[in-house]
Amino acid sequence: MELDDLRRQWQQPETTPPPVSPAELGGILSRNAGGLVEKMRRNTWYEVVLTLLITAGVPFYAWYVWGDALQLLLAATMLVMTVILLVNYYQQLQLLRRMEQPDMQVRTHLGALCAGLRQRLRFYYRLTLATAPLMLLALFGFHVGKEFAHPGAFHWKFILLLAAAYAIFGAIAQVGIMHLTRWYLQRLYGQHLDRLEASLHELDEPELPAVR
Repeated sequence: MELDDLRRQWQQPETTPPPVSPAELGGILSRNAGGLVEKMRRNTWYEVVLTLLITAGVPFYAWYVWGDALQLLLAATMLVMTVILLVNYYQQLQLLRRMEQPDMQVRTHLGALCAGLRQRLRFYYRLTLATAPLMLLALFGFHVGKEFAHPGAFHWKFILLLAAAYAIFGAIAQVGIMHLTRWYLQRLYGQHLDRLEASLHELDEPELPAVR
């Protein structure tokens, strides 16, 4: 008997569900959770490989444009963000690995780990949203520094126009990044977490009495 079959029998008032021991229920739940966890773990490894490929390319790119301080600044920022992402992926994989470990209190165990994974995804989401403003701020600071280093008068109008252009572009880009990141995280992890949490919630609901 699988989790979906058991849930359907509990939701039919005219049917008395067969007795299921806590150990059997834990096994059913673990098997169904295993497939969802495996999909999320596979998606995490896809992201790790992509991040490592980007990380491997950044030093070569920085070396190629060694004479351009702006490009070096962007490359250094990308490397810092990549390290943060890799640490986040490692912690996420650890959570997914723990989800497949047997536990006597299966529902409590998986519920706590689902909450932990949700927290890691929120961190990923906020980090992604913070990336574009930080990059634009670094670019703006670079141009301001060039103006101060340039001999002659400081071009205030140029800096103010540049700040306005960055602000408008950043606002438009941030809206797009926000929607794209939400869709991306829901596609890779959210839909699987939703199914797992829905199963946990439905199994916690009281059993409907049989109609006589």
